[in-house]
Amino acid sequence: MRRASFLANPSASSGVRVLASEGPVELAIVGSPAPDDVRAIREALLAYNRSKAGDQHYEALTIVLRDRRGHLVGGLLGATFWRWLTVDFLWVADDLRGQGYGRQMLVAAEGEASRRGCHYACLDTFSFQARGFYEKLGYTPFGVLEDFPREHKRYFLRKTLGV
Repeated sequence: MRRASFLANPSASSGVRVLASEGPVELAIVGSPAPDDVRAIREALLAYNRSKAGDQHYEALTIVLRDRRGHLVGGLLGATFWRWLTVDFLWVADDLRGQGYGRQMLVAAEGEASRRGCHYACLDTFSFQARGFYEKLGYTPFGVLEDFPREHKRYFLRKTLGV
């Protein structure tokens, strides 16, 4: 299989850029991709995105919830970029649900996102998760995937921050 060549590029955040391909190319499904390949794919798309929409100012956002012994009992994983907060995961331990911790983490994430200059937030949830929870906090659905996973739905929601 032919691979693309890599060349150091001091202007790229990763220091790697993909050069033009040579000769015939071959498609391969890779179960355990090389970290350099994953990084090169990401960097190539991010470079293209920057050329069309400007720097995204990506910054990860992590909030953790710990009990008095220091055990992790909840958390939020997301990011801010292009003036949007994206929430990828929001989890609270079963025995702590319904006590306001999820709301506290989401409100904290929205506050941090606003501090970072974000005006909007988006997330997704499944029909067996917390759509009503997010709607009570001002999120509105804008899309749904049926039968994802089987016999369930995946909802996409958004919110304008500071409203």
